[in-house]
Amino acid sequence: MKKIILFIKTYQKDFERVRFLLSSIEKHNVDKIPVLLSVNDSDFDFFKDRVNVQVIKDSEIILCNEPNGWKYQQVVKSQLHRIDICENYVCIDSDSYFIKDFKISDFMFDENIPYTVLHQQKELFSWSSINQKTIGYNPKKEFEKDRNIIMKTFGRRGVFYDFGPSPVIWSNKVWKSLNDNYLVPNKLSFQNLIELCPSEFSWYGEWLLKDKTIPIYPLEPLFKVFHYEKQFKDDMNQGHTEKTIRENYLGILKQSNWNFSRRWYEKILKL
Repeated sequence: MKKIILFIKTYQKDFERVRFLLSSIEKHNVDKIPVLLSVNDSDFDFFKDRVNVQVIKDSEIILCNEPNGWKYQQVVKSQLHRIDICENYVCIDSDSYFIKDFKISDFMFDENIPYTVLHQQKELFSWSSINQKTIGYNPKKEFEKDRNIIMKTFGRRGVFYDFGPSPVIWSNKVWKSLNDNYLVPNKLSFQNLIELCPSEFSWYGEWLLKDKTIPIYPLEPLFKVFHYEKQFKDDMNQGHTEKTIRENYLGILKQSNWNFSRRWYEKILKL
């Protein structure tokens, strides 16, 4: 069993983004961390001959009948512990890419314990507090509303934590503990939890706080995430470039509905 892998859950529609992500991994993966790609069963034949990494079908991880694609992929991402392929994994969204070299030590505190992405999302909420008219709602209010559901489920009070965004670093010990010590005794599935609140990394993080399955070593987000196009434009107007972002982040994630075909410098010139 591998100590840690990079895990990507995707489907055919996102192939160009996945190819871009894989290219960045090949360029910056100093320690040659293994990469595993899980795809919708119907897309397996398409992917297996087009990428140079291990590809498996989602059904090899779990059979899931969730009709909502967003919720479906969250269930699949959380169930890698079922196939005993690794002890820990970095779960990466396909609409992201690395911008600097990375090593195992960026994700693991020591040989056995991964870091936990855990923070209060103050950077985003500071920006959104003066941009609510543009984006049409209050992200902090919605964030706290959703997280409160999970906190109440596990009986926690206090600070609202964010355990994302992608990439996140997960220990399969935590996922197994959630399954064996909460889901099974309560005759629930993880799909039931996602129906209650669709935030897989929050279920992971809140269970870890409750169960203390592994020691917690907090880590700020690994990638610079542009949740909104105006957020991206504002950063560019302030003078940020890929070079300045590289000082604090391993990569960049931006919404998949943006035009991904343009290179970084082209976006700066055209936006």
